[in-house]
Amino acid sequence: MRRVRVCAVATLLASSPCLASDRPAAAASGGLCAPQEATYFQCSAGKGRSINLCGPGEGAVQYRFGRKGNVELAYPADAKEGARSLRYAHYFRAQTDRFEVRFENEGVEYVLFDYQEGKRREAGVHVTGADGKERDVVCNGPVRSRLPDLQGVLRCDAESALNGGRCP
Repeated sequence: MRRVRVCAVATLLASSPCLASDRPAAAASGGLCAPQEATYFQCSAGKGRSINLCGPGEGAVQYRFGRKGNVELAYPADAKEGARSLRYAHYFRAQTDRFEVRFENEGVEYVLFDYQEGKRREAGVHVTGADGKERDVVCNGPVRSRLPDLQGVLRCDAESALNGGRCP
């Protein structure tokens, strides 16, 4: 699949692979989660932009994309709706661990993904426009991910192939 990086409002970016990271490195890269919020996912998307999944309170989860001081997309608008609006998928087998968080906003589908196969890791956001065009905004530096913590918080994504069409 061709990787073309585009922000939520179709601004083109450059791509490169993702790397594992710890909290201090992620915080230094300009994430959009406040210090008192849980950071479920954060990485740099180039040009000063950041991809984030923040938890401002129990059951509250919000996707954020943009720069500090200029969030280009925050979904859902009210983070308290995140547990109902965002869908979670996970797949695991030997040396393969894949996580996705999916939502739709104004006819555009967003799938935040964090895939690890062996030593290779890819993470970012897959965007499918209302016109059917697909683009990826991929992480280009350290990735901070606590997506497993969202199992049971977000609704299971029965439409995701990762879940095999089944949800508990």
